[in-house]
Amino acid sequence: MSTEQIYQLFLQSSGICTDTRAALKQSIFFALKGDHFDGNDFVEDALEKGCRLAVTERKEWEGNPRVHVVSSPLRLLQELARHHREQVNPRLVAITGSNGKTTTKELMAAVLGRKYSVAATRGNLNNHIGVPLTLLSMHKEELAVIEMGANHPGEIGELAALARPEAGVITNVGKAHLEGFGSLQGVLDAKGELYEFLAAHGGKALIDGSDKTLLNKAKETGTTILVIGRGGDLPVEAKLISQNPFLEVNMILGGEEHACKTGLVGSYNLQNLLLAAGMGLYFGVPAGDIAAALAAYRPQNQRSQLLEGKRNRVVLDSYNANPSSMREAIKALLTYASSPTMLILGDMAELGDISMQEHGDLAAWIDSLGVDRVLLVGPNFSKVCEPSSARTVFRGRKELEQYLAEERPAGYLVLVKGSRIMELEKMVPLLNE
Repeated sequence: MSTEQIYQLFLQSSGICTDTRAALKQSIFFALKGDHFDGNDFVEDALEKGCRLAVTERKEWEGNPRVHVVSSPLRLLQELARHHREQVNPRLVAITGSNGKTTTKELMAAVLGRKYSVAATRGNLNNHIGVPLTLLSMHKEELAVIEMGANHPGEIGELAALARPEAGVITNVGKAHLEGFGSLQGVLDAKGELYEFLAAHGGKALIDGSDKTLLNKAKETGTTILVIGRGGDLPVEAKLISQNPFLEVNMILGGEEHACKTGLVGSYNLQNLLLAAGMGLYFGVPAGDIAAALAAYRPQNQRSQLLEGKRNRVVLDSYNANPSSMREAIKALLTYASSPTMLILGDMAELGDISMQEHGDLAAWIDSLGVDRVLLVGPNFSKVCEPSSARTVFRGRKELEQYLAEERPAGYLVLVKGSRIMELEKMVPLLNE
């Protein structure tokens, strides 16, 4: 079957399925491979559960009228997504960066949703599989906000070519995925692939005017730059009034000023607010609607969530971590903390050869801060950190769970942060119930 024939089946289907545990009747199942699974092993299961068509690379299925055999199901999924994007053709915004891209994406979607119908990346579906799935979920929306993540050079360029954004934002460049990018310059070059696409296709890069690194990178690529900030092309300012713990800001949007009590904790979110508001101005959303959308947003995704419990207050930021985001989150906590503080920090993944150095440097920096209680968990922290009066170190999460169950700490403002592999959100019941 051709891509167009598959596309016609897609239009008649109930959607795309990549996991038979959540198989949709009349869906199209794509047998994708991952590090720990092979969807080709579940073709029979998909058919038994009512999928309309299964796409696999296993040749033994050739001749089955409900199975389409191809050399790469992933490549066909991406081709299908590209074709669908061309058909529905919304105006599209792309977001990437080392930190803050998911929160910025959700804030932008909330802002733009005040004027337009908006499709946006769900959860963290931001890679070579997630972006096609997001594109294929679009219907007749006027705008789409697509998050793009990467851990190797070339990935952002490929995702941009798939999604074809007219405008793009890089939130920042930090020490994330250094194992794949090699250096901070490597991270900048990889994220800058978004600027290169925009430059080649007449798009625009919206950039925080205070970020000279990104301004210079955009100039190198020749893309059209729209500066967000005071006196910029998109005149937006986010002035902090207080954080106790939620951010209260004055948003200056063009010639208007709006007080905005947000549901976000941590001053690092000021830039996320700024970028979302700037995108709102770019698309002509009225200033009052922008401010209202920013004030109404409540994080629900393990990113800067404040959870009030019976014994402690927990700031849950456990979806990802790198040296840059760790320091920002800790500094923010100590800025607004008014009670005894505790840090529960898990290993930072994908740092490559500098992993041990970065874990050691972070622990040494924390020692200088005067935090009341520090719990570090993971193989990397346990290799470079000795237990002391200032900190307790655990090799694995199970040891930490047992410790919290026995100790039952109470009365703390707790920051829980680590890379996704640590699954530190599982600590919340042990802290709050």
